[in-house]
Amino acid sequence: MSANQGFRDHDARHSEGNFSVRTGRRYKTYTGETGISYQYFFDARRRVRRPEGQGLGSDFTFVVIADQYPPFTIRVFVADRALAAWREAHGRDLDSTEQYAAAKMRLFQAFDEHERLREQPLGLVVDETNVEGLLAPLDLT
Repeated sequence: MSANQGFRDHDARHSEGNFSVRTGRRYKTYTGETGISYQYFFDARRRVRRPEGQGLGSDFTFVVIADQYPPFTIRVFVADRALAAWREAHGRDLDSTEQYAAAKMRLFQAFDEHERLREQPLGLVVDETNVEGLLAPLDLT
């Protein structure tokens, strides 16, 4: 058996909670200001209408492991209102990569601010009130 076959077999057998380890997924690492070390990967983007009055937008889903506990999912909702506010302020649309960057920056903000992210039913949102602040460090203008 080749070394690569051994890795594929291990990946196919290994699972944490309800999440199977998939070949090709690469966990990235982020240590929050809380001192908690996170591993995460981007899983999916899906257009949705949020019933809480948030309207249309996209859910960016991330799979997260905090300090070696079983994985859980976090969804970051990027509201169409945020995209409209950006367009109004900058005269251009955010492309799909920049929208992903906004979702990821909101995820990092949650990593920095919440010690028990798994236990808190947070609605992570990028909207017209925070899109500028989230993207400011990236100097996209």
